[in-house]
Amino acid sequence: MNRITSLIFLFILSVTVLSAQETAGDNALNQGLDDMRNGRIEAAASVFRDIIGDSSLKSYFPRALYWLIKADIALENYSEASRAVDAFFSNFQKHPYIEEITYHRGRLLFLENDPDSAIAALSNFAEVYPDSAFRPSAIYWIGESLMALGRLEEADAVFSQLLSQYPSSIKREAARYRRSEISLLYRERELLDLLKWSHEEYLQDSEDFYRREAAYTELIAGYRSSQTDNNLTKQLLLEKAQLLDIKSFYINEMMRLYNDQ
Repeated sequence: MNRITSLIFLFILSVTVLSAQETAGDNALNQGLDDMRNGRIEAAASVFRDIIGDSSLKSYFPRALYWLIKADIALENYSEASRAVDAFFSNFQKHPYIEEITYHRGRLLFLENDPDSAIAALSNFAEVYPDSAFRPSAIYWIGESLMALGRLEEADAVFSQLLSQYPSSIKREAARYRRSEISLLYRERELLDLLKWSHEEYLQDSEDFYRREAAYTELIAGYRSSQTDNNLTKQLLLEKAQLLDIKSFYINEMMRLYNDQ
């Protein structure tokens, strides 16, 4: 076999090997995607991990890693999804999927109970990718993060911004629901404040009631010892009327609060 024939043979062999690898990679990736479409998420994740673990399928690593991230999020394996995101950033910074992976990084921070970091990451994403299809979702998760921190007014403003800027977003119904929930939380806070105020007022009124009742008791004793004192009788009747007014006010207030609940 001469040199030219050898080179041709090696070329044909390499093409055959590459073709076989592509076929294996395509088959594996398609199997994983088919599992994802049919709800077999764990099976899909296993397929994607197998691809990443096969050094002969390096050209399939970005796509397999991308789908592994989505599978792990669906399975609520958030720590594993975060590690996969870090791996993607370390190895495929220039890949077209990097935009969506950046969004998922911010979302995962919220899912891993780090709302402060999530707000920073998602805000940065919204600024870096102003025209991204994932920007409405990023804004939504900023709102969720603010709610988790108890910053209801800011969260309400963010959800309102989402509904105003992206009325057709897939997150619109979720944003409307969150705004309704925030409204209920406001009412709950107001009710708690009212109950606290009413309790304080009740304590003050109770102290005043019992103080006046003690004075009334003393007046009765004085009245019994001097029934001919008309001024004392008038004072006694006045004190009794005031006591009844206080008691009536307190009863009415408690009934109103009960009905408002």
